[in-house]
Amino acid sequence: MTLANTGDMVIPNYCNLSACARQHPTKAAPLTLSPEQIERIRQVNSFAELALIRHELLDPSPMRDLNRAGEMAPFSIVVNLIHDNLIRQGVLLAVDSLAKRGLGTPPVPFAFLQFGSGGRFEQAIISDQDNGLVYDLPDHLNEQEIEAVHGYFQLLAAAVVSGLEEAGYPPCQGNVTCLSPRWRGSVAQWVDQLDRWISHPVWENARYLLLASDVRVLYGESAIFTPVLDRFRQLLAGNTFLLDRLVSNTLHYRVPLGLFGRVLPEVTGRFRGAVNIKYGIYLPIVNCVRHFALAHGIFASSTLERLGQLAEKGVWSKSFCDEVAAHFRLIQGLRLIAFLHWEDGLYTSNSYIKLSKLSPDSAVSMREAMKLAIRLQKMTAKLPSSFKG
Repeated sequence: MTLANTGDMVIPNYCNLSACARQHPTKAAPLTLSPEQIERIRQVNSFAELALIRHELLDPSPMRDLNRAGEMAPFSIVVNLIHDNLIRQGVLLAVDSLAKRGLGTPPVPFAFLQFGSGGRFEQAIISDQDNGLVYDLPDHLNEQEIEAVHGYFQLLAAAVVSGLEEAGYPPCQGNVTCLSPRWRGSVAQWVDQLDRWISHPVWENARYLLLASDVRVLYGESAIFTPVLDRFRQLLAGNTFLLDRLVSNTLHYRVPLGLFGRVLPEVTGRFRGAVNIKYGIYLPIVNCVRHFALAHGIFASSTLERLGQLAEKGVWSKSFCDEVAAHFRLIQGLRLIAFLHWEDGLYTSNSYIKLSKLSPDSAVSMREAMKLAIRLQKMTAKLPSSFKG
């Protein structure tokens, strides 16, 4: 889990923009993010405009000749910085839209949360919404005032989710957005919910806990979420039963590697001849690293941060952590290549790699990453028993 104070609560005065600057923006270089481009994002005054700049900044077409995972991997950081700036501006636009409609401004401090790949700072070029809201309720508020606060953030959540969808970020199919009361609430509501999930770690609640473990504050008052994080750490510490439930929740992902190291692509349907890089390699590694991190009191959000701390604590050797990190970076490169294999703009296509389009060295790298993922899954399956003994 990562806290990042990413800005103040002041809504920019978009009206100060010159009309000329809005109508004739400088063409941004694809997959780069300069200070000037960041300023352009901050000057956007509509979600339609945000969609245009998202398409421009995340246009990978000039990278078409870079079909090797190693060549694409370094761009992952830039892609995620672009997403962060776009989504952060989307939150500001939503706040501003409520004010312009006469619905007020944030009545109490709040924080906008990212879960999933956004929380881990590991988004691909096309990404969906996995987000939440948390806000601070002062003790002196009466019942009517408390209801008014809840009502405001319900409206804000609706504005954020619909606006980001217009900007090119579809809501998560699992309903992990701040529009759901499950992912929106006061600090006390979040803590109570964590208690319920951990007290009854059925499959669905275990899934929610895993999502919560990847949280990152993208915008707002970082300190607001600290009590929730502290409670999570307190409840997880030494809880071997919960660890077992979390592990069993994720080991069902099958790595598509058969006997003698043969890659097993899809055999029917639209993705015939392709491999699901997200569910077949990326998430198995993410999940295994996360489990070892949580089991050893490591609460960083990103996979690479977790690997660094696993090495520092001596949980895994530095050489093994470096090996996993190297494979993970190549997988991130493959996830960027996937977009170029389909070019249909669909979120589902973002996960599939066409084997016929992979360079020979990328195909070898993918196969080795699959072997590593299987090895990690075997290690993770034994993790709960190692704590019981």
